[in-house]
Order: sequence, then C-alpha cells, then structure tokens
Amino acid sequence: MTVAKAKPKRSVRRRSGRPTKEQAGRIAEHIVEVATRLFLETSFEATSVDLIAAKARISKQTFYARFVSKEALFAAVIRKGMTDLFAPAAGEADRADPIDATLIRIGVEIAQHSFAPAALALYRLIASEAHQFPQLALAYHESGVRSRELIAGIFTNAMRDNQIRATDARFLAEQFLYVAIEGPVHALVLDGKTARSEKDVRERVAAAVRLFLDGCRERPARGA
Repeated sequence: MTVAKAKPKRSVRRRSGRPTKEQAGRIAEHIVEVATRLFLETSFEATSVDLIAAKARISKQTFYARFVSKEALFAAVIRKGMTDLFAPAAGEADRADPIDATLIRIGVEIAQHSFAPAALALYRLIASEAHQFPQLALAYHESGVRSRELIAGIFTNAMRDNQIRATDARFLAEQFLYVAIEGPVHALVLDGKTARSEKDVRERVAAAVRLFLDGCRERPARGA
C-alpha cells in the first residue's frame, strides 16, 4: 500500500500594500513630532527635508506622500503646537466674585500657560518665521481671542455692577492682557529666558490688576 506524501505547506506571504489610514496617520504624527524638535532646535531654514526624513527614519517618498512640502509640514507643526498649548483655556468667571479676585485668578491661569517653556519656544519659532508665514502668525495672534473675550466679559460685568466706570471693555481686555501676559512673554523671548516663577507670575498679575482697577474705578468728587 502506497502512502501519498503530504505536500509541503506553502508559506503565506503578506502583501505589502498601502498602509492603512490609521498607520498613515501615525506616520504623519511621527513626522510632525520629529520636525517640531528640529525646527525648535535650529530653525525652519536650517532644517531640510533630508534631515527630517533621516531623523524620522523614513524615505523622502514617505515624507512627500504626507506633506507636499517643508512649508506644509511647518504649518502642521505650528497648528499642532497651538492646539496643544492654547486649547486648555482659563476657567469661566463667576460674576458673584469681586472683579479683582476674578482677574487675578484667571490672569494667573493664562500667564502660567503662556509662560511655559513649550509655549515660549513656539512663540520664538513663529516670531522668527512670521515674515515667511504671515497667516500662521495671524492665527497665533487670533488663538488668544477667547482669553480677550473672557477678560472683556469680566470688565463688562463689573461695569453693570458699578464696580468700575463704563468704558470700552474690549480695549481694557487687550491692554490688561498685554501688561499681564503678552508684554512679559515678549520680554522673556528677547531675554532668552524660559519661564517665570509662580510667585513672580502671581505678583505681576496682581500688580496689573491693581493698575487697571485704580484707573477704572470711580474717583470721589473733589471736596467730598
């Protein structure tokens, strides 16, 4: 009786097709992470596609399959940075609280977020390339719209409650944020410093609050 020999099993070879949408997304995120580090360490001009591909351990073909240019990648880096750093906004204001306590609390929250090393690094990067990417610089500026609206709302409520005299709430909000937040950020970037201490942040915000409220409150009539 003859026994038929079993045929050897063929090894199943997986087809090397295109990556799934999920895999492609992870590759794009990886490229953005690597590029972010390189842009922050050097500059946009000094960072080549070849260097990004080498550091990310991908081919240039893989790079261009996700980003049409280095400029497109830079835009993705800035937008992700703004989303990561500025999405968590300050808490809502409680109208029942005095305006000085409310402004200090929310001002400190915004300041601590804005003075973080990562936020300052992103600002430096945007400022250095604003001439080449004006739309991104504008988007960065507009990322603070919610903070300005929040502060303006605090001033508006204080006017309705007669805590301060009536004036332009939006203008007050812009000036307050410049004194308490934006001005110090500019100074830190120009000085090359990375952060302020928590004590320094609170003291600066409190000083800004005193300055504004002293100028906004009704002055007693002369001879009263």
